[in-house]
Amino acid sequence: MQKELLSAYMDGEQVDAAFTEELCKDESLRQSWATYHVARAVMRKESAVILGAGFTAKMADLIEHEEIKRTEMVQSQPTPEEAQRLPFMRKFKAFFAPMAQIAVAAGVCLVAVLGVQSFNAKNNVNNAPETPILQTLPFNNAVQEVSYNAPTKDVATTDQIEQKNRRIGAMLQNYELQRRMHADTLNIGTNQAK
Repeated sequence: MQKELLSAYMDGEQVDAAFTEELCKDESLRQSWATYHVARAVMRKESAVILGAGFTAKMADLIEHEEIKRTEMVQSQPTPEEAQRLPFMRKFKAFFAPMAQIAVAAGVCLVAVLGVQSFNAKNNVNNAPETPILQTLPFNNAVQEVSYNAPTKDVATTDQIEQKNRRIGAMLQNYELQRRMHADTLNIGTNQAK
């Protein structure tokens, strides 16, 4: 409690004549007063650290009388040879080896299936039937107005909508045929670059 009052007294708070008299009479408070002032001077970079003449001797004495705790090893880590003989490692290897074989087999099957599918897709490009690529009519085969306030002169007739749908379908079919025709040349160019 007195150290807190001393710190407040140094900061200019709680200045009291009774505490000043106690500070002058008590040796430990005066020593703390001096220590606090040195610490404050160092923090404010007002002066260099004053270690005193007996600092080295004090530190040597503290180091010499320091209690050293020695701990003994209770259990050491196993060596790699011992770890191989542990029952857990045997079970782990027995479990992991078949799983690795299954993973390799699954990878080979995946590559084979994808390879066959891509090879068949290249062969089926020439035999593609003439089917529409994009279905443009809604499920109920009727086009509905978006707004009830739309003027009738701007509303497209069913014939106009069918003509637009035919044109869009023809453009999409043309695009898909051109893409399929040129897909082989694009794949050949990328295979040669590898």
